[in-house]
Amino acid sequence: MKQFVVIGLGRFGSNLAVALSKLGNQVLAIDIDRKKVEAVKDYITEAVIADALDMRTLKEFIDNKVDTVIVAIASDVGTSTLVVLYLKDLGVKHIVGKVRNEDHAKILTALGVNEVIYPESDIAARLAENLTISNLIAHIPLAPEYSIVEIITPETFVGKTLRELDLRKKFGFSVIGIKDVLLDKIDINPSPDTIFMPDSVMLILCKTEEFPHFKFE
Repeated sequence: MKQFVVIGLGRFGSNLAVALSKLGNQVLAIDIDRKKVEAVKDYITEAVIADALDMRTLKEFIDNKVDTVIVAIASDVGTSTLVVLYLKDLGVKHIVGKVRNEDHAKILTALGVNEVIYPESDIAARLAENLTISNLIAHIPLAPEYSIVEIITPETFVGKTLRELDLRKKFGFSVIGIKDVLLDKIDINPSPDTIFMPDSVMLILCKTEEFPHFKFE
């Protein structure tokens, strides 16, 4: 179980806090707006009404046991920047910052934020992927050039082995796992003689720029 702190309970921050909690994590949310805190308090571990610009507040609720702090305050660049500075002073090991534009991203990156996110752009990119690849379940970027993609096994693969399909040669990706959805079991690093079954899912390692163009028909 990981511990997260979400600072700022706008639409993005609230949804993120609840989603993290549903995945079994401990989640503390902080916002100065009572209504926003009341809206999420029953769905997460703890929600507090507090000013994140108060260093004493941050010291009270954030310690070195916290895995990640997400600063979801993008509308006010000044506030976002100060909160990140305070978190760095507290020795927070992993900070994620929501940003509104490239300049905001550059500021937070210069301050040492581990990751910046553009929610609207990320949502648009994910929707584009889902519309382009009908079998796509999940896309996990590993680095700018490589990704792990979870995709429903195409019907044309069922009953055939990895050796027969020779997917590395045809598409340039590696199948690193095959999951049986019905049995909820996964075969990591399957052998070349593994047969694709109905109701299965492939985990593939591929170049990020190439996976949207895979055509399995």
